Amino acid sequence: MSSERVRLPGPSLDLDALFLFETKRRVQRDRTVSLNGTLFEADAALIGHTVTLRYDPGAPPSRGVELWHEDKFVSRATPLDAYANCFVRRNRPTQNIDPDTPPAAPRNTGLALRDLSARKPEDEENR
Repeated sequence: MSSERVRLPGPSLDLDALFLFETKRRVQRDRTVSLNGTLFEADAALIGHTVTLRYDPGAPPSRGVELWHEDKFVSRATPLDAYANCFVRRNRPTQNIDPDTPPAAPRNTGLALRDLSARKPEDEENR
């Protein structure tokens, strides 16, 4: 019979977690992810990475969402506090291009002002 294959769930199984919705989002440079018009704060280490948000669509946004990265639970993302987020210091990349090799030494033109001021008058007479 087919009832022989029925198994009961173990005590450690979280049934609520089985029915959560999932969606993928990319963490923006300001550490936020958007879900249904609400911004949530994420960990700064995840900036630029794609994460999976697990959430209950019937729950209020204040409850937060689960943040998963590479099939591992990272944290519970909370709704964005826009006032506090505007004061977070961020590392901005420099606009300078760093060369792979060091610059070449300047070539000697034969005339340097510092050499002229260091010369003694007797050096001039010997020439």
